[in-house]
Amino acid sequence: MKTPICYFCAKSGVLCPRCQEKLDKGEITDADVEVSKWFIDSELKNPGLKDYVIHRTVKLPRMMIIMVSGGSGANRALLSKISKQLSDEKRINVRIIEKTSSIKRLLEQIVTPARVMGANTVWLPDGSWESTIRMPRADMRKMPLDASSAEEAIRILTGEVIHIIFE
Repeated sequence: MKTPICYFCAKSGVLCPRCQEKLDKGEITDADVEVSKWFIDSELKNPGLKDYVIHRTVKLPRMMIIMVSGGSGANRALLSKISKQLSDEKRINVRIIEKTSSIKRLLEQIVTPARVMGANTVWLPDGSWESTIRMPRADMRKMPLDASSAEEAIRILTGEVIHIIFE
């Protein structure tokens, strides 16, 4: 398993100068360190985790989102099991999502069981862009977190600005 911090730091719980510098610069967060340690400890009980890479962890008031890549599609059950274990231990809703280049697919993983109808890109005069995501108004209550938290999570995970619109 590849984590945002080195294996030794994850195993020992003490950050080396290189990992501490990443934390000080804001490249990683305390949540990244906490999750990396937990995953390394869990890897012995769940050998299927060795194929995964943890990219980023976002800790929100009501949810923790962990973006991973690697593994195979058959290991989705393993990620669900790990998510449940971590949720029980941390006493917060934990979502493990797979890294993708599609903002729509990323948001779908975060707000499930709510549905995402579509995504549009809005190009701004300065050359940057923002995405507008359309969701059914009826699914507003189904979302596990509020729209502004979902927008913030996407911004942290991808660096892109999105706006969720309920229709």
